[in-house]
Amino acid sequence: MIPPVPPGVVADAVEALPSRLRKKLDEVVAKAAAWPVSTVDGGVTVAVDEATVVTLRVPVGSAEDVVCTCLMAPRCAHRAAVLSLAPPADDAAPGEAAQEPAPAEAEAEEAAPEVATFTAAEIAAAGGLWAAGSAVLTRGVAGAGAVQQAVLLRAAHEARSLGLHRASAAAIRVVQAARAAHADDPAFRLADLVAALHELLEVSHRIRHGSGSSASLRGVARRSYVECGDLRLYGVCCVPVLDSTGYAGAVTYLTDAGGTLYQVNDVTPGGLELARGRPDNPVRIGEARLTFRELGRAGLFVSAAKASADGRLSNAGTVRAVRGSGRRWTDDPLARFWQRPLTDQVSAYHDALRLPIEERPAGHDLAFLAGRPGPADAAEVRFDTADGHPVHLVAPTDDPGLPYLRNLRMLAEVTGTVRVVGRFVGDGRVEALAAAWDGLPDEQSGHVDLGVDQIVRTWLPAATQESAAEPVPDLPAPPAAPPPELPLYLLSRRVQRTVEGGALAAAGARRDAVRLTAAGLPTAAGLARSLDRLAVDRPRDEFGRPAAHTDELATTWLSAAAYLDAVAARVATDSWLAAGS
Repeated sequence: MIPPVPPGVVADAVEALPSRLRKKLDEVVAKAAAWPVSTVDGGVTVAVDEATVVTLRVPVGSAEDVVCTCLMAPRCAHRAAVLSLAPPADDAAPGEAAQEPAPAEAEAEEAAPEVATFTAAEIAAAGGLWAAGSAVLTRGVAGAGAVQQAVLLRAAHEARSLGLHRASAAAIRVVQAARAAHADDPAFRLADLVAALHELLEVSHRIRHGSGSSASLRGVARRSYVECGDLRLYGVCCVPVLDSTGYAGAVTYLTDAGGTLYQVNDVTPGGLELARGRPDNPVRIGEARLTFRELGRAGLFVSAAKASADGRLSNAGTVRAVRGSGRRWTDDPLARFWQRPLTDQVSAYHDALRLPIEERPAGHDLAFLAGRPGPADAAEVRFDTADGHPVHLVAPTDDPGLPYLRNLRMLAEVTGTVRVVGRFVGDGRVEALAAAWDGLPDEQSGHVDLGVDQIVRTWLPAATQESAAEPVPDLPAPPAAPPPELPLYLLSRRVQRTVEGGALAAAGARRDAVRLTAAGLPTAAGLARSLDRLAVDRPRDEFGRPAAHTDELATTWLSAAAYLDAVAARVATDSWLAAGS
């Protein structure tokens, strides 16, 4: 395989081509996909023909690491074509991660209303990304060939060098999707390209206009650990991991005083025995001498802490940690998790699902429920939450080697208010991970880890023990009325077609606007009419040739995509809540 190449190197090679070779570059790239690739000492060679070879020294760090033997080199199409096939490498500068916000700082910035502040250079870089993304939208994916991809890579390189990681990553995803489309790769999905282009245009637009949280808009370098300073953490719960892909272990969730979640985990290839034993293994962080199970009820003092974007705490040698006291779920700061309405939690969960996996915060899928458990059937327990939305508690696994199912059935017998930490899964369903109720023994520190501890009947409230012999009949709830179908697919189809075919593909959206208006969707109808106008009423350049409303088209398309996203999130939240009834 061709090794990864920094985006700036690809952009340099394409920009160096004479205009006549740029026009032919897509044809050469298509041929280059069939050129033989061989591994040699210190690099990779690509044989163009018997007399011409492109050599890449690994790792590729600069243009000098890629040479071609033809007479046109280095301004040759062979070299540019090979580089246009190379996967983008991470060309972040050393030490860049130190400038990124720690998860706690990012959370604080997100919580406090602010006007995003960016330097002139950052705003200019965002403008370059906006222009490159708008050009892709105007041409459509079919017109986003190697030259336009190089423009995007140049903009991504400049943005990343300034610490605008989120927008840069979105631009890279657009390039990767466009390459897959041009190569007729069966893995190409138009929806992925639409999502990447939406992210690119939205983030660059917000940076240019100073709208939103600076930390969120900048993003963080992928897989990097950032300095968090000193942390005082409190254990929330311990969860065994038994993955269907062959991984097992344990994870303990913790929180700081501000409500930012962190995690300490140890997950490796393995099975049931590993999932059962890992919670009692020592945590590898600093000088802390406690197990994953103990950490879920205790606390940590961490100095020189480092954490990834998803809240994973680093166990690097410079990190120091000692054991501290824990808190019960009824005490601050843990009690605040149960004060958040379920509707807000479900909405935030669906918002997080739209983020790249590495950018989703720790605990993004956790549910904090308070209410009363109802009757149990073979695999689930009805749970009536305090804010009136019933949900169904299920076990993360039905493997009898872990106590989830037995504990879930015991939980159904608890009277009074129960607090649950769970994980959102399908509509109306939550995997129960831990639970708490009044009267638990002191050694439980106020809660039970449902995949680790074994609930015994003496822990249940006395009234429950007396009535245990009288099962409560499991009466099915009446099915919730399905929400009315909205013809939003009409606008969604235009949004996707514009990405696929460019500005002209939006023509005809006026007909869709009539149906959207009749369905009581005036905002969607207005957006459809605007897309149609921009496709039909095109300006002309100085030579009288039809041009495109590139900037206005991008703004209108972004508004339509954002509208569809907001409606989809609301529908997903309503559907999730309705499914529990």
